[in-house]
Amino acid sequence: MKKVVEIKDRSLIDETGVNKGDKLISINGHEINDLLDYQFHSADEVLEIVIEKPDGCRVSFEYDVYENGPLQLELEPDPIKRCINKCVFCFIHQLPKGLRKSLYVKDEDYRLSFTHGNYITLTNLGEEDFRRIIEMRLSPLYISVHTTDEELRKYMLGKPNIDPLMPQIKRLVESEIQLHTQIVVCPGINDKEHLTKTVSDLASFYPHLQSVAIVPVGLTEHREHLPKLKPVTPEIASEILEQCDRLQKRYLDQLGTRFLFPADEFFLLTGNAIPPKKYYEDFPQIENGVGMVRDLISSRKLPGLKLKKKLMTTIATGKLAAPVLEKVLTEKLRDVEDLEFEIVPVENRLMGKSVTVSGLLGGKDFYRELKSSGNLGDIVILPPNCLNDDGLFLDDWTPAELEKKLKLPVVAGCYSVYNTFMPIFRRLT
Repeated sequence: MKKVVEIKDRSLIDETGVNKGDKLISINGHEINDLLDYQFHSADEVLEIVIEKPDGCRVSFEYDVYENGPLQLELEPDPIKRCINKCVFCFIHQLPKGLRKSLYVKDEDYRLSFTHGNYITLTNLGEEDFRRIIEMRLSPLYISVHTTDEELRKYMLGKPNIDPLMPQIKRLVESEIQLHTQIVVCPGINDKEHLTKTVSDLASFYPHLQSVAIVPVGLTEHREHLPKLKPVTPEIASEILEQCDRLQKRYLDQLGTRFLFPADEFFLLTGNAIPPKKYYEDFPQIENGVGMVRDLISSRKLPGLKLKKKLMTTIATGKLAAPVLEKVLTEKLRDVEDLEFEIVPVENRLMGKSVTVSGLLGGKDFYRELKSSGNLGDIVILPPNCLNDDGLFLDDWTPAELEKKLKLPVVAGCYSVYNTFMPIFRRLT
């Protein structure tokens, strides 16, 4: 059962008597234990609904979706299924203290994989979970693989008693559940021949297993009492790109797709040119940092404009992306008169200087760097990936706090130069 916390269609209250605080027991005889149950079973045209009142009394009523539209009940949030793995590279284990509480939650929830694209390892799925995924057609799912060598996988996940991965994947793809996978590359552990074997094993499940993202291990300076891991250096990144290139050529020939896609970070680390748009095919893993830079480069250029007054903007970003961002903005903004911009690379003191991506910068990092940068002009633009859906930095700062301290407007950009700058022009000119 799930508690009703909001009723979006007020007529539902008058017609059925359902109210906030009631508990939704079942729809068409199916128990409602989470939001997926609700979404799946409320899709029928006629619904027989059972509600439990706060006094324990149960009431049933019929709801015609065809006549009245979709059932519009908002239910209490589901508790998150937690991860009990102890991955040697787990990023959450190496977070500093003092961040927002949700960052310390390790989820291993197939429902979030389906609804939000979160990666799961399949290590906490029971028989009922597999049946439910197949019955409800929860597709696509996003799977963290890392290696298909079972003994190595046990070591990497820090869990000696786990079911073999390949039969689990086989069961899902044979049920026509589409999968996207990722491999977090840890130099000296699952790279080189291990990487080739893992990709080859996964390719055997194509086309239902649709893609593999190759992602570099992320290491902060807060790894006390954790396994020693090697970082992905520019030299190692170059070797991985060469290996990926060889494998992509093989799968283009065999499957008609590159199948595996290295994260943007590899190209930025090595200084290699970002591949053209066709390289990423249909951008299957852009949310995983694969193709985001190309998407920015390919975004719409601003037309020739003359601003009503001179405008100076400061764009703050991580050190890794700063050079390519400056090149992109110079090209995209060159036809706008009376516009100047300055790129400010921000050093990460929250996670450590070795962390150079913009998405892991805290509000204090931005404030410290911007405060010491001199004239910031008329407005500060932040990278889009440094804030969560609630508009919070990792350390719980908000852009409003940063704006107050800098005494200057602060806005978050997006992965489109046009859509970032046009609202600013309208706002400030």
